[in-house]
Amino acid sequence: MGAMRRTALAVLAALALPAAAAADTSNTSAIAQLMILEPGDKNYKSFHGAVWLEIDKASTNYRWGGAQCGNRDLSASSVQLLFASFRSEYNVTLEYAVTTLKDKQYRCITGFSISKT
Repeated sequence: MGAMRRTALAVLAALALPAAAAADTSNTSAIAQLMILEPGDKNYKSFHGAVWLEIDKASTNYRWGGAQCGNRDLSASSVQLLFASFRSEYNVTLEYAVTTLKDKQYRCITGFSISKT
């Protein structure tokens, strides 16, 4: 196989790879509600927990873990930090990726920052 053909195949293969989804960022807000699911809950296979922010609590939640978010799970220490932020009324900014499962979209947390203002 010639060098030019190998190069063309390599370029085509690279173009065929799915693009990594870039993370989006929520507006900075206090946490309105925090839900933690345990393995015995009927919804645990779908997601492991969710956060609602004051700013968009009526229309949006941000989830982690389970089939809806794939490998986007939060560690126990991250969940503790979110709870501490909720309890102390600190603001958070969530990094999230949008995933689709059975034609429904979910915002899956990939990271967050905490601030006093």
